[in-house]
Amino acid sequence: MFRNILLVALNLSYFLVSAQIVSGPMLGYVEHREAAVWLEVKAPVNSAAIQYWKKENNKEKCIVNGDVKQQQAYHPITFVLEHLAMNTIYQYQFLIDGKLLPAAKVYEFKTKELWEWRKPAPDFKFLFGSCTYINDSLYDRPGKPYGQSTNILEKMADTEADFNIWGGDNLYLREADYSSASGIAYRYSHDRSTKALQRVLSLRPNYAIWDDHDYGPNDANLSFDLKHVTYHAFKQYYPQRNYGNKGNDGIYQSFLYSDAQFFMMDDRFYRSANELPDSINGQPNHEKTYYGKTQLDWLKNALISSKSVFKFIVNGSQVLNPIAEKECLRHYAAEFDELINFIRLNKIKGVIFLTGDRHFTEMHKISLPGFYDLHDFTSSPITSNAYNISKSNEYNNPTRVEGSLYMGNSYSRIGISGAKNERKVMFEIYDREGVKQWDYTITEQQLTVPK
Repeated sequence: MFRNILLVALNLSYFLVSAQIVSGPMLGYVEHREAAVWLEVKAPVNSAAIQYWKKENNKEKCIVNGDVKQQQAYHPITFVLEHLAMNTIYQYQFLIDGKLLPAAKVYEFKTKELWEWRKPAPDFKFLFGSCTYINDSLYDRPGKPYGQSTNILEKMADTEADFNIWGGDNLYLREADYSSASGIAYRYSHDRSTKALQRVLSLRPNYAIWDDHDYGPNDANLSFDLKHVTYHAFKQYYPQRNYGNKGNDGIYQSFLYSDAQFFMMDDRFYRSANELPDSINGQPNHEKTYYGKTQLDWLKNALISSKSVFKFIVNGSQVLNPIAEKECLRHYAAEFDELINFIRLNKIKGVIFLTGDRHFTEMHKISLPGFYDLHDFTSSPITSNAYNISKSNEYNNPTRVEGSLYMGNSYSRIGISGAKNERKVMFEIYDREGVKQWDYTITEQQLTVPK
């Protein structure tokens, strides 16, 4: 009898503690000696903490307490774990109101190794995609649901990779969301709590940018009056090392992984309206901004000082598409020319653009005189409705790499491998069932300025 009562009490305790978790955990950045772990809890919760330890030594445990703000309706918490050992697997659990989650809920991550000056650059792979629409019937438009099966997120979790990059439109703010701060907070919390997301977010580190739908209304620009609200929400739900520059808000940042550097761009906060003219009297319109002067200067300085073999510029909208009917950096001629000319004149090697937004997947390649070919790889959509461009003027696009167009739900895996001076990038497109549909390789030599 006593044993049965004890088991009931333990099961009830398990249920009560587990019920306080809205979503998570999610791995944010993971560096050599520091990592960020994210969790969202449900009120009423008085305290939340993370307990972590080296996998090979579970007797020495550390605890970091989270900041639970009682007055808020939503409680996303980022735990920063400091002074970690390099190249080491750590395990962790959560304590809610002083009680451990069940023993089965043990998660883990591995810190980066210090390979520089010691060994060849490690090979690695990462997942990339954009446009994740989660249905929510009360706020969705009437008719057929716009969001497609979330099973693709399970396939992403099953695909071997070292980290994830979310390329914008990671959620879709509806009209009832972006009209208020509470609506924006609801959407970020609601979509993050999607069950299919939990595993892919917990398995590996996550890095993200936004585009219009997780920033504000469709095609939103710098005039969106609640942009500081979504800026705050994005920072709360995507724990990164840094955002923007001092005195210059925005979600842009950079991080290194092996011999690649990733420049995560903010294409919304300082963006002028699409409707402004690209040129005036035959000259680029310098009043039509895309990144804004401060962010663009940051990118140029970061590119020219980068020692990485590959330099991925990650952007919400396409960059190189010459006949894009929708949003594209090319429609902001002054900043497009400034960036491309800077890359070309300074002979910056290894540049590849990664973009989203379009609800179809494709690779663009453009040739520059006396320079190497530039590539823009667009991966979209993950769960949003796919767009069939077969009747569009873009269907026969002269810069599209043959075979790269995929008009269905998909995600991509990008892998970097090879010996020193012989590194290569492999692009792979996977459909909603996790079946590979296309692959393409770019070598280090192909991204080098011809002598």
